[in-house]
Amino acid sequence: MSEIKLSEQLGAMAIIDELYQKQQLLLEHLDRNVLRDKLKENIKNYYQTKGQFIDDSLIEKGINLWFDKRLRFNVPKRNWFMHFLALCYIKRNILYSIIFIILSALALINFAEITFAKKIKNNIDSTYNHILSTKSTLDDLNKKFLEIDKYPINFSQVPIKKLKNSIIDLLNQNIIPSIIKSGTDISSIAQKDEDILKYLKETDESINTKLSEITSQITQLHELLEKDKKLTKLIQNQVFTDVSKKYPILQNTVDSILDNLNQGQTDIDINRIETLYSSIERAEFLEKKIESDTKQLLELNVPESDMDPIIALQTSLLADLKDLNFENVENYQTMMAYYIKLAQTNLTLTIVDHPDHKSGVERTHENTNGKSWYLIVQALTPTGKPTSIWVKSIETGETKLVEMFGQQVTLKTFNDVKEDKINDGHIDNNKLCAKPKGRLIFNCPNSVKSGRISEW
Repeated sequence: MSEIKLSEQLGAMAIIDELYQKQQLLLEHLDRNVLRDKLKENIKNYYQTKGQFIDDSLIEKGINLWFDKRLRFNVPKRNWFMHFLALCYIKRNILYSIIFIILSALALINFAEITFAKKIKNNIDSTYNHILSTKSTLDDLNKKFLEIDKYPINFSQVPIKKLKNSIIDLLNQNIIPSIIKSGTDISSIAQKDEDILKYLKETDESINTKLSEITSQITQLHELLEKDKKLTKLIQNQVFTDVSKKYPILQNTVDSILDNLNQGQTDIDINRIETLYSSIERAEFLEKKIESDTKQLLELNVPESDMDPIIALQTSLLADLKDLNFENVENYQTMMAYYIKLAQTNLTLTIVDHPDHKSGVERTHENTNGKSWYLIVQALTPTGKPTSIWVKSIETGETKLVEMFGQQVTLKTFNDVKEDKINDGHIDNNKLCAKPKGRLIFNCPNSVKSGRISEW
């Protein structure tokens, strides 16, 4: 075995000595009684050296107190900031979450502000460019007005002059502010972008309003000139002049329009005149139809005494046609078809003899207590087919197209029919009146009166 170097041995011994000293020191601290005795002896010697006499009980009490505090941990006093830092450390997980939320919120707010600012910038640019583009729109409107201004005017001088003056005033206005023009630094308008955008939007809205007004008035002027052109072409037509004499409603309508124009009104109801003018052909056709209907009735040998309702009907329609009014044309055609068919047909007023229907009724008047008697009749053709006829009720004044109605008769005739029916349940003599071809009125005996009813 090789010899150990002295340096190595000394190094190991130094470590052992250090460990031994630490062990001894630890034993001294851990061996309470030894340590207590040494402390008591050393303290007593110290005070004796100083020439001070200290009672053993007092030394014993001090040592006891020292031992009580010897291994006790005394928490150092901390200020509020140290407490705060400690709390933050303890609640660090919650604190991290709060800090994360705050940072996220700040980031979102910052992002929103950036986005909003960018949006405002974009709106400023688009609004500004739109305002600049209205310059070309204004130029186009001016050119359009100059073209329309060359159109001739005949009857609408007053409203057209008024419109032109209004358009000229609008076109001469400084619609686009001088501060807003191509190349201008719009930041000089205001300090804040929001104020700049507000100003530009208000300006843009004002410009659009004025442009819309100009466009509307130019459109109105163009329409008025076109109507004036149509009106001139219509009035100066010789055919129109001739028919206006026959149909005064045309001239009256024209005069009314011209009066309105002279008062400055812009509403020319040219459609009304054109409608009336185009309806003349229909009116002339209906006048010829009236002549044809009269001729047809005369060919059927309808006597003049039967023509009263026809003449009244035709006279009323002719008066309407003078005003180019066609409201009663359908009624005229219906009634004329009825009268012509009536004139072409043999009819007999026959008393109704049927178990489901009454043959006669008696009326008592409330005011006078007077009485009237009616036989229920039908207008039958030679083949026994019932025909509807127009009946005006003497009670209600209402006119209806009916197949069955009550014809007023005398009491004697009413009783005769009543007795006839009582005898065998049937009416043998059931023919009351007759109407041959070529007549519009029934031939009735004196026992038959003119009154009729449609309800009983």
